[in-house]
Amino acid sequence: MVNEKKIKDWYNQRHSTKAEDAWRPYEAYPIFLDYLDVKSGRKLLDVGCGTGYFLKAADQKGLETYGVDISDEGVKIAKKVSPNSKIIVGKGEDLNFPDKFFDYVTCLGSLEHFLDIEKGIKEVVRVSKNEALFCIMVPNINFLFWKIRRAKGTEQYDINENLLSLKQWQDLFIQERLEILKIYQDRWFMKKANIFFKLVWGVLPLNYTYQFIFILRKKGKVARERVVSK
Repeated sequence: MVNEKKIKDWYNQRHSTKAEDAWRPYEAYPIFLDYLDVKSGRKLLDVGCGTGYFLKAADQKGLETYGVDISDEGVKIAKKVSPNSKIIVGKGEDLNFPDKFFDYVTCLGSLEHFLDIEKGIKEVVRVSKNEALFCIMVPNINFLFWKIRRAKGTEQYDINENLLSLKQWQDLFIQERLEILKIYQDRWFMKKANIFFKLVWGVLPLNYTYQFIFILRKKGKVARERVVSK
């Protein structure tokens, strides 16, 4: 049975073995700051910060950066990668930060691994200011290439991975009183793909993409915008 200790052990082993190469390289992360259109001097929290490359990118944009990760080994690496950031060991369902503290909260490829996803969303909402923006990247259970290969998900599937459809993710965020501003496709892995897969990816409908990148805000705080999918 999956529990917090098993999850923590898995990520500690991952970070111990692969160190700074455990996840995506630094070059993969600045685009998320562009999606948020961040303003310097504001506070950003990255939940599940991994090796800290995103925090480093945010710090270089002039943000006051904070990170949290369940892995002790990951936090050690992140502190070296982004020394200006305030990074602590912890889980997303129980954030050790005050209410309404952050201007931006991100969770890039971590929410689906939480033992309690709904509680995790409630926590990022709690620690964010009323006008805060969120960037949350999550996987798609209907990803076309997983269906073709009959795959169940990523290499983290066996430890704990909750795969949902576009509508299910949308319903979950709306249930937690978040307003969806935009939805982008995660295109990072296509950078190394051959021309055939790049062409296929270019016309792949959002419903069949690999991961969704949601830009959100708290409901009812500012004028509504139409959801734009790219």
